[in-house]
Amino acid sequence: MDFLANDPVIPMILQLGAGGLTGVAVGFALRKIALFLLFLVGCGLLFTFALTQWGVATVNWSAFDSHFVEFSKSAQHWATHALKGLSLAGAGFMGGVLVGWRLR
Repeated sequence: MDFLANDPVIPMILQLGAGGLTGVAVGFALRKIALFLLFLVGCGLLFTFALTQWGVATVNWSAFDSHFVEFSKSAQHWATHALKGLSLAGAGFMGGVLVGWRLR
C-alpha cells in the first residue's frame, strides 16, 4: 500500500469520485424539486388561463413573453459564467448531476 501514497493520480480520482457522488445526490434532488416547481407553475398558468376564459382577468401575454425571454437570457448568461472555472471535482460533480437527473 506504500506505493499508493506516492501516486499523484489517487487524489485526482478521489476528487472526481467525491464530486461525482455528490453530483448524483444533488441531481436527483434537483429533478424532484424541478418537477414540483413545474407542476406549481403549470397549475398557476392553468388557473390564470381559466380566469381569462371566464372574463375575470385579463393578461398581457406579450409582456409576459418578453419578461420570460429576458429571464431565460439572464439564466443562460449565469450558467455560462458558472461553468467557466470548472475544476476536476466540478467536472465530476456536473457529470454526477447529469446522472442523478436521469435517475427515477
